[in-house]
Amino acid sequence: MKNLHFLLLLLLALSLSAQHTSITTEDFNSDGIKDLLKCSYEIGSNFGGGECELTDGKTKSKFSLSNFGCFCAIKKRVGVAAELRKKENEYFFYRLKKEILPKFRPTPDQSLIWIINSSLHSQEPSEHRYFDLTFNPKIVWRQEEPELPSTYYIEMGVQILSKMIPAERNSAAPRSRDQKDYLVYYGDTHFAAEGSKTKDFIPVAKNDAYEILKTAHGVIAKKANSYKWLFVTDKDINASPQKLRWASIEDVVLHDSYVIIKQGLAPDNEYHIYIIDIESGIGGRLKINFDFLLEKGIEILDLTPKERFSIENNTIRIGRKRKILKFPLTEIKHELAILAKGN
Repeated sequence: MKNLHFLLLLLLALSLSAQHTSITTEDFNSDGIKDLLKCSYEIGSNFGGGECELTDGKTKSKFSLSNFGCFCAIKKRVGVAAELRKKENEYFFYRLKKEILPKFRPTPDQSLIWIINSSLHSQEPSEHRYFDLTFNPKIVWRQEEPELPSTYYIEMGVQILSKMIPAERNSAAPRSRDQKDYLVYYGDTHFAAEGSKTKDFIPVAKNDAYEILKTAHGVIAKKANSYKWLFVTDKDINASPQKLRWASIEDVVLHDSYVIIKQGLAPDNEYHIYIIDIESGIGGRLKINFDFLLEKGIEILDLTPKERFSIENNTIRIGRKRKILKFPLTEIKHELAILAKGN
Protein backbone atom coordinates (compact mmCIF):
# COMPACT_ATOMS: atom_id res chain seq x y z
CA MET A 1 0.00 0.00 0.00
CA LYS A 2 1.34 3.41 -0.90
CA ASN A 3 2.47 5.64 1.90
CA LEU A 4 0.25 8.70 2.40
CA HIS A 5 3.27 10.91 2.01
CA PHE A 6 3.36 10.27 -1.71
CA LEU A 7 -0.37 10.89 -2.05
CA LEU A 8 -0.02 14.24 -0.34
CA LEU A 9 2.84 15.29 -2.57
CA LEU A 10 0.80 14.25 -5.59
CA LEU A 11 -1.95 16.58 -4.50
CA LEU A 12 0.49 19.42 -4.11
CA ALA A 13 1.63 18.89 -7.68
CA LEU A 14 -1.80 18.29 -9.19
CA SER A 15 -5.25 19.61 -8.43
CA LEU A 16 -7.12 16.36 -7.92
CA SER A 17 -10.17 15.24 -6.02
CA ALA A 18 -10.46 11.61 -4.99
CA GLN A 19 -11.36 9.25 -2.16
CA HIS A 20 -10.08 5.78 -1.54
CA THR A 21 -10.62 3.21 1.21
CA SER A 22 -8.62 0.06 1.71
CA ILE A 23 -9.21 -2.84 4.09
CA THR A 24 -6.52 -5.33 5.10
CA THR A 25 -7.03 -8.41 7.25
CA GLU A 26 -3.83 -9.74 8.79
CA ASP A 27 -2.44 -11.00 12.09
CA PHE A 28 -0.28 -7.94 12.74
CA ASN A 29 0.71 -8.78 16.32
CA SER A 30 1.23 -12.53 15.74
CA ASP A 31 -1.25 -13.64 18.41
CA GLY A 32 -2.95 -16.16 16.12
CA ILE A 33 -6.02 -13.99 15.50
CA LYS A 34 -6.43 -11.79 12.43
CA ASP A 35 -6.70 -8.04 12.91
CA LEU A 36 -8.43 -5.48 10.71
CA LEU A 37 -6.77 -2.41 9.19
CA LYS A 38 -9.03 0.13 7.49
CA CYS A 39 -7.51 3.18 5.82
CA SER A 40 -9.43 6.03 4.25
CA TYR A 41 -7.61 8.45 1.97
CA GLU A 42 -9.15 11.68 0.76
CA ILE A 43 -7.56 14.07 -1.73
CA GLY A 44 -9.58 17.23 -2.27
CA SER A 45 -8.91 20.71 -3.55
CA ASN A 46 -7.71 22.38 -0.34
CA PHE A 47 -7.69 19.60 2.26
CA GLY A 48 -6.63 15.99 2.24
CA GLY A 49 -4.77 13.17 3.88
CA GLY A 50 -5.94 10.04 5.51
CA GLU A 51 -6.80 8.09 8.61
CA CYS A 52 -6.04 4.49 9.42
CA GLU A 53 -7.86 2.51 12.10
CA LEU A 54 -6.55 -0.85 13.27
CA THR A 55 -8.82 -3.18 15.23
CA ASP A 56 -7.27 -5.84 17.45
CA GLY A 57 -8.95 -9.10 16.43
CA LYS A 58 -8.66 -10.50 19.95
CA THR A 59 -9.61 -7.58 22.22
CA LYS A 60 -11.57 -5.53 19.65
CA SER A 61 -9.59 -2.46 20.79
CA LYS A 62 -9.25 0.20 18.12
CA PHE A 63 -6.18 2.34 17.39
CA SER A 64 -5.81 5.10 14.82
CA LEU A 65 -3.50 7.69 13.32
CA SER A 66 -4.46 10.55 10.99
CA ASN A 67 -2.62 13.18 9.01
CA PHE A 68 -5.64 14.86 7.44
CA GLY A 69 -5.15 18.59 7.08
CA CYS A 70 -4.96 21.71 4.94
CA PHE A 71 -2.66 21.83 1.94
CA CYS A 72 -1.78 25.36 3.04
CA ALA A 73 0.18 23.89 5.98
CA ILE A 74 3.87 23.11 5.71
CA LYS A 75 3.70 21.13 8.95
CA LYS A 76 1.15 18.87 10.62
CA ARG A 77 0.75 17.53 14.15
CA VAL A 78 -0.14 13.85 14.36
CA GLY A 79 -1.50 12.91 17.77
CA VAL A 80 -0.59 9.58 19.35
CA ALA A 81 -2.81 8.00 22.02
CA ALA A 82 -0.96 6.78 25.12
CA GLU A 83 -2.56 3.34 24.72
CA LEU A 84 -1.00 2.92 21.30
CA ARG A 85 2.48 3.40 22.75
CA LYS A 86 2.18 0.43 25.10
CA LYS A 87 4.54 -2.49 24.54
CA GLU A 88 1.76 -4.92 23.67
CA ASN A 89 0.60 -2.64 20.86
CA GLU A 90 3.98 -1.96 19.25
CA TYR A 91 3.16 -3.97 16.12
CA PHE A 92 -0.06 -2.03 15.61
CA PHE A 93 1.81 1.22 16.17
CA TYR A 94 4.47 0.25 13.64
CA ARG A 95 1.90 -0.56 10.95
CA LEU A 96 -0.08 2.63 11.49
CA LYS A 97 3.09 4.75 11.28
CA LYS A 98 4.08 2.94 8.09
CA GLU A 99 0.74 3.88 6.52
CA ILE A 100 0.41 7.45 7.77
CA LEU A 101 3.87 8.93 8.22
CA PRO A 102 6.85 9.68 5.94
CA LYS A 103 10.40 8.81 7.02
CA PHE A 104 11.52 9.50 10.59
CA ARG A 105 14.28 11.95 11.40
CA PRO A 106 15.72 12.24 14.93
CA THR A 107 16.42 15.97 14.67
CA PRO A 108 14.92 18.79 12.58
CA ASP A 109 16.80 20.43 9.72
CA GLN A 110 17.56 24.16 9.88
CA SER A 111 14.43 25.22 8.00
CA LEU A 112 12.19 23.42 10.48
CA ILE A 113 14.25 24.81 13.38
CA TRP A 114 13.40 28.27 12.00
CA ILE A 115 9.70 27.36 12.14
CA ILE A 116 9.90 25.88 15.64
CA ASN A 117 11.83 28.82 17.11
CA SER A 118 9.76 31.45 15.34
CA SER A 119 6.58 29.76 16.57
CA LEU A 120 7.81 30.17 20.14
CA HIS A 121 9.27 33.67 19.71
CA SER A 122 6.82 35.69 17.66
CA GLN A 123 4.48 38.52 18.66
CA GLU A 124 1.61 40.43 17.08
CA PRO A 125 1.94 43.98 18.42
CA SER A 126 -1.28 45.96 18.13
CA GLU A 127 0.12 49.45 18.63
CA HIS A 128 3.43 49.29 16.76
CA ARG A 129 3.85 52.01 14.17
CA TYR A 130 5.22 49.76 11.43
CA PHE A 131 4.82 46.06 12.36
CA ASP A 132 1.81 43.82 12.97
CA LEU A 133 4.07 40.76 13.44
CA THR A 134 7.61 40.31 14.73
CA PHE A 135 9.65 37.12 15.05
CA ASN A 136 13.00 36.04 16.42
CA PRO A 137 14.03 32.57 15.17
CA LYS A 138 17.29 32.61 17.16
CA ILE A 139 19.15 31.02 14.25
CA VAL A 140 22.96 31.05 14.16
CA TRP A 141 25.29 30.81 11.19
CA ARG A 142 26.09 27.21 10.18
CA GLN A 143 29.58 26.44 8.86
CA GLU A 144 28.49 24.25 5.95
CA GLU A 145 26.49 24.23 2.74
CA PRO A 146 22.72 24.58 3.26
CA GLU A 147 20.78 21.34 3.37
CA LEU A 148 17.83 20.93 1.04
CA PRO A 149 14.58 20.56 3.02
CA SER A 150 12.79 17.22 2.72
CA THR A 151 9.63 15.61 4.05
CA TYR A 152 9.90 13.70 7.33
CA TYR A 153 8.54 13.56 10.85
CA ILE A 154 10.06 14.15 14.26
CA GLU A 155 8.86 13.43 17.78
CA MET A 156 8.10 16.39 20.06
CA GLY A 157 6.57 17.07 23.44
CA VAL A 158 2.89 17.95 23.37
CA GLN A 159 3.45 21.15 25.34
CA ILE A 160 5.67 22.64 22.63
CA LEU A 161 3.46 21.36 19.84
CA SER A 162 0.43 23.01 21.42
CA LYS A 163 2.26 26.33 21.37
CA MET A 164 3.34 25.83 17.77
CA ILE A 165 -0.08 24.94 16.40
CA PRO A 166 -2.64 27.20 18.10
CA ALA A 167 -5.67 25.78 16.27
CA GLU A 168 -5.12 22.46 18.01
CA ARG A 169 -4.64 23.76 21.54
CA ASN A 170 -8.17 22.94 22.59
CA SER A 171 -8.98 20.14 20.15
CA ALA A 172 -7.22 17.26 21.91
CA ALA A 173 -7.94 15.54 25.19
CA PRO A 174 -5.82 16.68 28.17
CA ARG A 175 -2.29 15.28 27.93
CA SER A 176 0.43 14.91 30.52
CA ARG A 177 3.44 17.19 30.17
CA ASP A 178 5.79 14.32 29.36
CA GLN A 179 3.68 12.90 26.52
CA LYS A 180 4.87 13.21 22.93
CA ASP A 181 3.24 13.48 19.51
CA TYR A 182 4.64 13.69 15.99
CA LEU A 183 5.31 16.71 13.84
CA VAL A 184 5.28 16.03 10.11
CA TYR A 185 7.25 18.55 8.06
CA TYR A 186 6.40 18.75 4.35
CA GLY A 187 9.80 20.10 3.35
CA ASP A 188 9.43 18.88 -0.24
CA THR A 189 6.91 21.67 -0.80
CA HIS A 190 9.85 24.10 -0.92
CA PHE A 191 10.44 22.67 -4.41
CA ALA A 192 6.95 21.49 -5.41
CA ALA A 193 5.61 24.80 -6.69
CA GLU A 194 4.00 24.98 -10.12
CA GLY A 195 6.61 25.54 -12.79
CA SER A 196 9.47 24.32 -10.60
CA LYS A 197 11.87 22.22 -12.67
CA THR A 198 14.75 21.65 -10.28
CA LYS A 199 15.07 20.80 -6.61
CA ASP A 200 17.63 23.36 -5.57
CA PHE A 201 18.04 26.79 -4.03
CA ILE A 202 17.62 29.74 -6.38
CA PRO A 203 20.11 32.66 -6.11
CA VAL A 204 18.23 35.98 -6.04
CA ALA A 205 20.62 38.67 -4.74
CA LYS A 206 24.23 39.30 -3.76
CA ASN A 207 26.48 42.00 -2.35
CA ASP A 208 30.00 42.08 -0.90
CA ALA A 209 28.91 40.42 2.35
CA TYR A 210 25.96 38.15 1.55
CA GLU A 211 24.36 35.95 -1.07
CA ILE A 212 20.61 35.39 -0.80
CA LEU A 213 18.92 32.19 -1.97
CA LYS A 214 15.26 31.26 -2.03
CA THR A 215 12.90 28.32 -2.42
CA ALA A 216 9.17 28.46 -3.16
CA HIS A 217 8.53 29.09 0.54
CA GLY A 218 11.80 30.11 2.16
CA VAL A 219 14.78 32.46 2.11
CA ILE A 220 18.41 31.73 3.06
CA ALA A 221 21.46 33.94 3.54
CA LYS A 222 25.00 32.77 2.82
CA LYS A 223 28.12 34.47 4.19
CA ALA A 224 31.49 33.03 3.14
CA ASN A 225 31.25 29.32 4.03
CA SER A 226 28.25 29.63 6.34
CA TYR A 227 24.49 30.02 6.00
CA LYS A 228 21.31 30.61 7.95
CA TRP A 229 17.57 30.49 7.23
CA LEU A 230 15.92 33.90 7.35
CA PHE A 231 12.29 33.08 6.59
CA VAL A 232 9.88 30.18 5.99
CA THR A 233 6.22 30.51 5.04
CA ASP A 234 4.11 28.90 7.76
CA LYS A 235 0.39 29.55 8.15
CA ASP A 236 0.56 29.46 11.96
CA ILE A 237 3.31 32.10 12.06
CA ASN A 238 3.01 34.37 9.05
CA ALA A 239 0.16 33.08 6.82
CA SER A 240 0.46 31.13 3.57
CA PRO A 241 -1.14 30.57 0.17
CA GLN A 242 -4.24 28.39 0.08
CA LYS A 243 -2.14 25.66 -1.56
CA LEU A 244 1.60 25.25 -1.16
CA ARG A 245 1.97 24.30 -4.82
CA TRP A 246 1.63 28.07 -5.30
CA ALA A 247 4.98 29.68 -4.49
CA SER A 248 4.72 32.24 -1.69
CA ILE A 249 8.13 33.93 -2.02
CA GLU A 250 7.53 36.41 -4.84
CA ASP A 251 10.23 39.08 -4.44
CA VAL A 252 13.42 39.21 -2.38
CA VAL A 253 15.55 42.36 -2.10
CA LEU A 254 18.94 42.54 -0.41
CA HIS A 255 19.31 45.99 1.17
CA ASP A 256 22.68 46.36 2.91
CA SER A 257 22.50 43.85 5.79
CA TYR A 258 18.73 43.41 5.55
CA VAL A 259 16.44 41.32 3.39
CA ILE A 260 13.01 42.50 2.27
CA ILE A 261 10.55 39.79 1.22
CA LYS A 262 7.22 40.04 -0.60
CA GLN A 263 5.05 37.05 0.31
CA GLY A 264 2.13 36.07 -1.93
CA LEU A 265 -1.06 34.66 -0.42
CA ALA A 266 -2.79 33.21 -3.50
CA PRO A 267 -5.61 33.22 -4.38
CA ASP A 268 -5.90 36.35 -2.20
CA ASN A 269 -4.72 39.45 -4.03
CA GLU A 270 -3.30 41.01 -0.87
CA TYR A 271 0.25 40.20 0.18
CA HIS A 272 2.72 40.65 3.02
CA ILE A 273 6.09 42.42 3.13
CA TYR A 274 8.75 41.53 5.69
CA ILE A 275 12.07 43.12 6.54
CA ILE A 276 14.66 40.96 8.29
CA ASP A 277 17.99 41.84 9.90
CA ILE A 278 20.34 39.19 8.48
CA GLU A 279 22.73 39.12 11.42
CA SER A 280 20.19 39.00 14.25
CA GLY A 281 17.57 37.11 12.24
CA ILE A 282 14.87 39.29 13.79
CA GLY A 283 12.14 40.27 11.37
CA GLY A 284 8.93 42.23 11.17
CA ARG A 285 5.90 42.24 8.89
CA LEU A 286 4.87 45.68 7.66
CA LYS A 287 1.46 46.93 8.65
CA ILE A 288 0.00 47.56 5.18
CA ASN A 289 -3.28 49.47 5.07
CA PHE A 290 -4.81 48.15 1.87
CA ASP A 291 -8.08 49.88 2.82
CA PHE A 292 -6.30 53.22 2.31
CA LEU A 293 -5.69 52.29 -1.32
CA LEU A 294 -9.29 51.17 -1.79
CA GLU A 295 -10.52 54.44 -0.33
CA LYS A 296 -8.39 56.19 -2.95
CA GLY A 297 -9.99 54.07 -5.66
CA ILE A 298 -6.99 51.80 -6.17
CA GLU A 299 -7.49 48.07 -6.62
CA ILE A 300 -4.44 45.85 -6.08
CA LEU A 301 -4.98 44.11 -9.42
CA ASP A 302 -4.83 47.48 -11.16
CA LEU A 303 -1.30 48.12 -9.87
CA THR A 304 1.77 47.13 -11.85
CA PRO A 305 4.32 44.86 -10.14
CA LYS A 306 6.50 47.90 -9.41
CA GLU A 307 3.54 49.81 -7.97
CA ARG A 308 2.72 46.91 -5.68
CA PHE A 309 6.22 46.90 -4.21
CA SER A 310 9.25 49.05 -4.90
CA ILE A 311 12.09 50.73 -3.04
CA GLU A 312 12.97 54.31 -3.90
CA ASN A 313 15.00 56.84 -1.92
CA ASN A 314 15.43 54.37 0.96
CA THR A 315 11.64 53.97 1.20
CA ILE A 316 9.33 51.03 0.49
CA ARG A 317 6.47 52.25 -1.69
CA ILE A 318 3.04 50.75 -2.50
CA GLY A 319 0.60 52.55 -4.79
CA ARG A 320 0.78 55.09 -7.62
CA LYS A 321 1.29 58.81 -8.10
CA ARG A 322 0.29 60.61 -4.89
CA LYS A 323 -1.77 57.71 -3.59
CA ILE A 324 1.14 55.85 -2.05
CA LEU A 325 1.87 54.01 1.19
CA LYS A 326 5.41 54.78 2.31
CA PHE A 327 7.64 52.88 4.76
CA PRO A 328 10.96 54.63 5.60
CA LEU A 329 13.67 51.98 5.79
CA THR A 330 15.94 53.95 8.11
CA GLU A 331 13.24 54.13 10.77
CA ILE A 332 12.19 50.51 10.24
CA LYS A 333 15.76 49.27 10.61
CA HIS A 334 16.02 51.27 13.82
CA GLU A 335 12.91 49.53 15.14
CA LEU A 336 14.44 46.14 14.37
CA ALA A 337 17.60 47.17 16.24
CA ILE A 338 15.46 48.04 19.28
CA LEU A 339 13.86 44.59 19.12
CA ALA A 340 17.30 42.98 18.89
CA LYS A 341 18.46 44.80 22.04
CA GLY A 342 15.39 43.51 23.87
CA ASN A 343 16.32 39.94 23.04
